[in-house]
Amino acid sequence: MTNFVFQRGETISLALDAVTGDPLLVTAISAAMKAVAPGRTGVSATAPVAAAFNITARAAVGDIPPGWNLTVGAAQSGLLPAGHYLADARIEVGGGVIVTESIGLHVRESVTA
Repeated sequence: MTNFVFQRGETISLALDAVTGDPLLVTAISAAMKAVAPGRTGVSATAPVAAAFNITARAAVGDIPPGWNLTVGAAQSGLLPAGHYLADARIEVGGGVIVTESIGLHVRESVTA
Protein backbone atom coordinates (compact mmCIF):
# COMPACT_ATOMS: atom_id res chain seq x y z
CA MET A 1 0.00 0.00 0.00
CA THR A 2 1.26 3.46 -0.86
CA ASN A 3 1.58 5.89 2.05
CA PHE A 4 1.66 9.66 1.73
CA VAL A 5 2.71 12.07 4.48
CA PHE A 6 1.11 15.48 4.99
CA GLN A 7 1.35 18.09 7.74
CA ARG A 8 -1.77 19.29 9.55
CA GLY A 9 -2.89 22.56 7.97
CA GLU A 10 -1.50 21.94 4.50
CA THR A 11 -3.49 21.07 1.40
CA ILE A 12 -3.80 17.32 0.92
CA SER A 13 -3.62 16.68 -2.80
CA LEU A 14 -3.70 13.34 -4.62
CA ALA A 15 -3.94 12.39 -8.29
CA LEU A 16 -6.24 9.61 -9.46
CA ASP A 17 -5.26 8.55 -12.98
CA ALA A 18 -7.70 7.03 -15.47
CA VAL A 19 -5.40 4.25 -16.67
CA THR A 20 -8.04 2.28 -18.59
CA GLY A 21 -11.30 3.19 -20.25
CA ASP A 22 -12.72 6.59 -21.12
CA PRO A 23 -12.93 8.96 -18.14
CA LEU A 24 -15.72 10.85 -19.93
CA LEU A 25 -17.97 7.83 -19.32
CA VAL A 26 -17.72 8.27 -15.54
CA THR A 27 -21.10 9.46 -14.26
CA ALA A 28 -20.12 10.08 -10.61
CA ILE A 29 -17.02 10.04 -8.46
CA SER A 30 -16.49 10.59 -4.74
CA ALA A 31 -13.53 10.12 -2.42
CA ALA A 32 -13.11 10.22 1.34
CA MET A 33 -10.71 9.39 4.13
CA LYS A 34 -11.25 7.73 7.51
CA ALA A 35 -8.98 7.57 10.55
CA VAL A 36 -7.27 4.27 11.33
CA ALA A 37 -7.66 3.45 15.02
CA PRO A 38 -4.42 2.91 16.97
CA GLY A 39 -3.21 -0.68 16.68
CA ARG A 40 -5.32 -1.31 13.56
CA THR A 41 -4.40 -1.60 9.89
CA GLY A 42 -7.86 -0.94 8.44
CA VAL A 43 -10.97 1.09 9.08
CA SER A 44 -14.36 0.05 10.34
CA ALA A 45 -17.32 0.34 7.97
CA THR A 46 -19.05 2.37 10.68
CA ALA A 47 -16.14 4.75 11.29
CA PRO A 48 -17.04 8.35 10.48
CA VAL A 49 -15.58 10.04 7.42
CA ALA A 50 -12.77 12.31 8.61
CA ALA A 51 -12.71 14.34 5.38
CA ALA A 52 -14.29 14.23 1.94
CA PHE A 53 -12.13 15.17 -1.02
CA ASN A 54 -13.00 17.92 -3.50
CA ILE A 55 -12.66 16.41 -6.96
CA THR A 56 -11.77 18.11 -10.23
CA ALA A 57 -11.37 16.45 -13.62
CA ARG A 58 -7.94 16.60 -15.24
CA ALA A 59 -7.16 16.33 -18.96
CA ALA A 60 -4.15 14.40 -20.23
CA VAL A 61 -0.99 16.50 -20.55
CA GLY A 62 2.14 14.97 -22.07
CA ASP A 63 2.93 11.72 -20.22
CA ILE A 64 0.32 12.45 -17.52
CA PRO A 65 -2.89 10.52 -18.21
CA PRO A 66 -6.36 12.01 -17.78
CA GLY A 67 -7.96 11.60 -14.40
CA TRP A 68 -8.97 13.58 -11.35
CA ASN A 69 -7.28 15.71 -8.72
CA LEU A 70 -8.49 14.99 -5.18
CA THR A 71 -7.92 17.67 -2.54
CA VAL A 72 -8.70 18.40 1.08
CA GLY A 73 -8.20 22.10 1.72
CA ALA A 74 -5.71 23.47 4.22
CA ALA A 75 -8.43 24.69 6.62
CA GLN A 76 -10.08 21.26 6.74
CA SER A 77 -6.68 19.52 6.99
CA GLY A 78 -5.89 21.70 10.00
CA LEU A 79 -8.89 20.25 11.80
CA LEU A 80 -7.73 16.64 11.38
CA PRO A 81 -6.04 15.02 14.35
CA ALA A 82 -2.52 13.80 13.63
CA GLY A 83 -2.56 10.10 12.81
CA HIS A 84 -3.03 7.49 10.13
CA TYR A 85 -5.88 7.48 7.62
CA LEU A 86 -7.08 5.40 4.70
CA ALA A 87 -8.63 6.92 1.59
CA ASP A 88 -10.29 5.53 -1.51
CA ALA A 89 -12.52 6.68 -4.34
CA ARG A 90 -15.87 5.37 -5.60
CA ILE A 91 -16.36 5.66 -9.36
CA GLU A 92 -19.66 5.02 -11.18
CA VAL A 93 -19.25 4.11 -14.84
CA GLY A 94 -21.38 2.20 -17.32
CA GLY A 95 -23.98 1.24 -14.73
CA GLY A 96 -21.32 -0.29 -12.46
CA VAL A 97 -19.26 0.82 -9.49
CA ILE A 98 -15.51 0.67 -9.04
CA VAL A 99 -13.90 1.30 -5.65
CA THR A 100 -10.18 2.03 -5.87
CA GLU A 101 -7.55 0.39 -3.74
CA SER A 102 -7.09 2.15 -0.41
CA ILE A 103 -4.10 4.41 0.06
CA GLY A 104 -2.52 5.27 3.37
CA LEU A 105 -2.16 8.83 4.57
CA HIS A 106 -0.16 9.93 7.59
CA VAL A 107 -1.08 13.35 8.90
CA ARG A 108 1.67 14.72 11.12
CA GLU A 109 1.47 17.56 13.58
CA SER A 110 3.02 20.64 12.00
CA VAL A 111 5.38 22.99 13.79
CA THR A 112 4.22 26.21 12.12
CA ALA A 113 0.45 25.77 12.06
